[in-house]
Amino acid sequence: MITVMKSTKKNTSVVNELLCKLERNHTEIQTLLVRLNSYTCEPTNYECFERLRDLRDDIESLKKRHLELFRTIDLNQLDKQEELVEKMQNQIASFKELDSKIGAYVIDTNGY
Repeated sequence: MITVMKSTKKNTSVVNELLCKLERNHTEIQTLLVRLNSYTCEPTNYECFERLRDLRDDIESLKKRHLELFRTIDLNQLDKQEELVEKMQNQIASFKELDSKIGAYVIDTNGY
Protein backbone atom coordinates (compact mmCIF):
# COMPACT_ATOMS: atom_id res chain seq x y z
CA MET A 1 0.00 0.00 0.00
CA ILE A 2 2.80 2.41 0.84
CA THR A 3 4.62 1.79 -2.46
CA VAL A 4 1.42 2.50 -4.40
CA MET A 5 1.03 5.83 -2.60
CA LYS A 6 4.65 6.77 -3.24
CA SER A 7 4.39 5.98 -6.95
CA THR A 8 1.14 7.94 -7.21
CA LYS A 9 2.74 10.96 -5.56
CA LYS A 10 5.75 10.63 -7.84
CA ASN A 11 3.55 10.37 -10.95
CA THR A 12 1.52 13.38 -9.83
CA SER A 13 4.66 15.46 -9.42
CA VAL A 14 5.86 14.35 -12.86
CA VAL A 15 2.51 15.34 -14.37
CA ASN A 16 2.62 18.71 -12.61
CA GLU A 17 6.16 19.32 -13.84
CA LEU A 18 5.22 18.45 -17.42
CA LEU A 19 2.12 20.62 -17.17
CA CYS A 20 4.28 23.59 -16.15
CA LYS A 21 6.56 22.96 -19.13
CA LEU A 22 3.56 22.77 -21.45
CA GLU A 23 2.17 26.05 -20.12
CA ARG A 24 5.56 27.71 -20.56
CA ASN A 25 5.82 26.31 -24.09
CA HIS A 26 2.34 27.59 -24.90
CA THR A 27 3.31 31.16 -23.99
CA GLU A 28 6.60 30.73 -25.84
CA ILE A 29 4.67 29.78 -28.99
CA GLN A 30 3.16 33.27 -29.03
CA THR A 31 6.62 34.79 -28.66
CA LEU A 32 7.94 32.70 -31.55
CA LEU A 33 5.04 33.79 -33.74
CA VAL A 34 5.71 37.46 -32.97
CA ARG A 35 9.37 36.88 -33.76
CA LEU A 36 8.54 35.30 -37.12
CA ASN A 37 6.21 38.17 -37.98
CA SER A 38 8.87 40.81 -37.34
CA TYR A 39 10.51 42.55 -40.27
CA THR A 40 13.89 41.02 -39.43
CA CYS A 41 12.56 37.57 -40.39
CA GLU A 42 11.03 38.53 -43.70
CA PRO A 43 11.65 35.95 -46.41
CA THR A 44 14.44 36.86 -48.80
CA ASN A 45 13.60 34.31 -51.49
CA TYR A 46 10.90 31.84 -52.44
CA GLU A 47 12.39 28.99 -50.40
CA CYS A 48 12.35 31.17 -47.27
CA PHE A 49 8.77 32.19 -48.04
CA GLU A 50 7.74 28.51 -48.18
CA ARG A 51 9.61 27.73 -44.96
CA LEU A 52 7.96 30.65 -43.21
CA ARG A 53 4.53 29.51 -44.36
CA ASP A 54 5.25 25.97 -43.14
CA LEU A 55 6.51 27.26 -39.80
CA ARG A 56 3.37 29.33 -39.30
CA ASP A 57 1.23 26.30 -40.15
CA ASP A 58 3.25 24.20 -37.69
CA ILE A 59 2.77 26.83 -34.98
CA GLU A 60 -1.00 26.86 -35.50
CA SER A 61 -1.11 23.08 -35.42
CA LEU A 62 0.95 22.95 -32.23
CA LYS A 63 -1.24 25.57 -30.59
CA LYS A 64 -4.35 23.53 -31.39
CA ARG A 65 -2.80 20.35 -30.02
CA HIS A 66 -1.74 22.21 -26.86
CA LEU A 67 -5.27 23.48 -26.33
CA GLU A 68 -6.77 20.03 -26.95
CA LEU A 69 -4.38 18.49 -24.43
CA PHE A 70 -5.17 21.19 -21.85
CA ARG A 71 -8.89 20.60 -22.39
CA THR A 72 -8.40 16.85 -21.98
CA ILE A 73 -6.45 17.40 -18.77
CA ASP A 74 -9.11 19.77 -17.41
CA LEU A 75 -11.88 17.29 -18.13
CA ASN A 76 -9.87 14.36 -16.72
CA GLN A 77 -10.62 12.32 -19.82
CA LEU A 78 -7.43 10.29 -19.64
CA ASP A 79 -7.81 7.22 -17.47
CA LYS A 80 -4.14 6.30 -17.24
CA GLN A 81 -1.47 8.64 -15.97
CA GLU A 82 1.10 6.89 -18.14
CA GLU A 83 -0.92 7.84 -21.22
CA LEU A 84 -1.13 11.43 -20.02
CA VAL A 85 2.61 11.61 -19.36
CA GLU A 86 3.36 10.16 -22.79
CA LYS A 87 1.10 12.68 -24.55
CA MET A 88 2.63 15.54 -22.60
CA GLN A 89 6.17 14.39 -23.42
CA ASN A 90 5.29 14.09 -27.11
CA GLN A 91 3.89 17.61 -27.07
CA ILE A 92 7.04 18.96 -25.42
CA ALA A 93 9.20 17.15 -27.99
CA SER A 94 7.11 18.65 -30.81
CA PHE A 95 7.66 22.11 -29.35
CA LYS A 96 11.43 21.57 -29.15
CA GLU A 97 11.52 20.43 -32.77
CA LEU A 98 9.52 23.47 -33.89
CA ASP A 99 11.72 25.78 -31.85
CA SER A 100 14.84 24.41 -33.53
CA LYS A 101 13.25 24.82 -36.99
CA ILE A 102 12.42 28.43 -36.19
CA GLY A 103 15.95 29.02 -34.92
CA ALA A 104 17.39 27.62 -38.14
CA TYR A 105 15.05 29.81 -40.20
CA VAL A 106 16.01 32.93 -38.24
CA ILE A 107 19.71 32.20 -38.73
CA ASP A 108 19.21 31.52 -42.44
CA THR A 109 17.39 34.82 -42.95
CA ASN A 110 19.90 36.69 -40.74
CA GLY A 111 17.06 37.87 -38.52
CA TYR A 112 18.73 38.29 -35.16
